Amino acid sequence: MRRKVVVLGGGVGGLAAGWMLGRTGDYEVTVVERAPVTGGACATFRYEDFLLDLGPHKSYSAIPGIMDELKQLMGAELIRHRKSNTIYLFGSFLHYPIRLTDLLPKMGVADIVACAVSAGASALRRGGEPVSYEDYVVRKFGRRLYELVFEPLADKVWGDPATLSADIARTRIPSSGVVDTALRAVGLKRDSALTDAEYFYYPREGFGRIPARMHEEVEATGGRVLVRSQPVAITRSGRTITGVDVEVEGQRRHLPCDLLVSSVPLHQIVSLLGTDGEAETADALAAASRLQYRGACLVYLVLDRERVTDHHWLFFPERDLIFGRVFEQKQMSEAMAPKDRTALCCDFTDDEAGPLWTQTDDALIARCRADLARIGLIRESWVRHGFVKRLPKFYPRYDLRYRQTTSTLYEALKRYEGLLPTGRIGFYNYNNSDHCVDMGKFIAEGLSAGHPTHRIWTELEARVSSYRIVD
Repeated sequence: MRRKVVVLGGGVGGLAAGWMLGRTGDYEVTVVERAPVTGGACATFRYEDFLLDLGPHKSYSAIPGIMDELKQLMGAELIRHRKSNTIYLFGSFLHYPIRLTDLLPKMGVADIVACAVSAGASALRRGGEPVSYEDYVVRKFGRRLYELVFEPLADKVWGDPATLSADIARTRIPSSGVVDTALRAVGLKRDSALTDAEYFYYPREGFGRIPARMHEEVEATGGRVLVRSQPVAITRSGRTITGVDVEVEGQRRHLPCDLLVSSVPLHQIVSLLGTDGEAETADALAAASRLQYRGACLVYLVLDRERVTDHHWLFFPERDLIFGRVFEQKQMSEAMAPKDRTALCCDFTDDEAGPLWTQTDDALIARCRADLARIGLIRESWVRHGFVKRLPKFYPRYDLRYRQTTSTLYEALKRYEGLLPTGRIGFYNYNNSDHCVDMGKFIAEGLSAGHPTHRIWTELEARVSSYRIVD
């Protein structure tokens, strides 16, 4: 008889785990998703005669075997792209990753000298392990380059870099320092699969086809996916998980399970477990409340133009521009937009009570239109209309004490047999969709080997600490 598994959350993290567990033949999988459709932050939606993603996505992985899994899953749906990114610095669009031949003529003598001097000073300075994002980048690249490029972009995405853990920099910045960057920039050292993705893949009808295919595979192996469903309680016998009570379209149902895999926020899991007066669970709830997140604001502009850019992603570190990144959906797949029009997505983040997050849609649309026109990417007269989507808890924000916080939380929750987290938010790990697939595969392989859930959790912690974001 197959063991029963309930998966909370129908984004890529939850669906990948359900797909990997279901295909073993040992598990009967039920995925619980509160939204009307699956896909989470990786979904594709229809707007007028466009198909649009929730922000920029690509399919690429440096993890052995994961890209093979995705290619097999998607088959002929995948388009292969040669990556083309740009960054807006010193009033110009430059190649990204940055090339010195592009950058130096734009900087001016004073900035070049300042960068060289501060990089040299940082190289000579000794000390312990860097604690903050600021410490890490200044030590690797020097203060002046940090102030020009790294600080403003990091501040846009996560807030003050001095209050961020150095782990974010290790995850996001593949270069080992200014010398390494310079050698690659002048062609004396080649990028590797761990530092730069020369090619990536993308589904013809939108990135949301990847979670949609996972959804289909869960059902193909005898599993089911419940949408418009909300977990209301986790049932247990002592410290063994026995099931989940869910509300499905207004009706409460009990789903018995031998295993609970969760991709929903950790504080929600602690609340669903209930404290029952247990001090450890109360401590876990307090720890979960200290976890920080950033929400994503996505401003879409529909333009009366066939195409605006030749690049897949455009990065904007300068503080006077509202967005940190822009992408044009048609660049990913021409099948997703009408021939005579195009759509841009302006991507930026904020705290969920922050000044940008709380602005009206009309104000955000007007600001994006004006900023894009000011840098010469569009003319405001091209814009037909716009709309806004807000994605709460989009990025985990690693503050300086996040390791202590997550350690407290993990140790408390590992006490429950039959509970495993996965995904970016479920595990509170800053990662991409390929990492979510890897996490699901790792969980399935560990269970097939007969390992208890607390061991798999501990080994997964070590694994995710090695994940790197490759642009």
